[in-house]
Amino acid sequence: MHPSEAVTLWWDRVDDESGRTLRVDVRESAHKVWPWVCAQTKRILGDVGDAPELLESAIRKISVYLDKNSVPLHAADPAGLLHLATYRALKRLARRRRLFNSTTPDSALAEILRAPDWREGVDRRLFLERLGRELDEKTRAVLRLRLSGAGWKEIARVQQMQVAAVRKSFWRNVRRAYLRLLCMPDSKASLPGGNNP
Repeated sequence: MHPSEAVTLWWDRVDDESGRTLRVDVRESAHKVWPWVCAQTKRILGDVGDAPELLESAIRKISVYLDKNSVPLHAADPAGLLHLATYRALKRLARRRRLFNSTTPDSALAEILRAPDWREGVDRRLFLERLGRELDEKTRAVLRLRLSGAGWKEIARVQQMQVAAVRKSFWRNVRRAYLRLLCMPDSKASLPGGNNP
């Protein structure tokens, strides 16, 4: 990996969010597989921004798996299991993103705005404005930057966050805003894809 593409290591913690202790042998093996995780993430997703989160998730899963099966500490090298768990999560993430991403970086937004005729185009534009009003200021700022052509890395730099964290937070907030719009009594007829008169 080129030095300019180096990513901060994952947060190598001794327990997860629920307070469950993560295995020392799995955490030690994670340091060995880290360069491979970065290389695979770069190859499959195009950048290494998601690598820390993918590895942290794999560490949690493998720790739970080995404890559940009563495997003693250091009885075997869990590096192979980490490779497999990380690779599977990476492929799932790539598939999910391909559902929303086509040939352009803004394809998920472009899909919202794409319309076969002018009336549907107007409806979609109005919907995007309504959606924008439901977003918090930070998410609206990200939306404006994405619509103006800014990349995730650039936005992450501006917001002083990791690329994966910015992207995850943005899409989570967009989904929540969309669900709020769906719950509004008069919204179904005016949302994209609805039965418009």
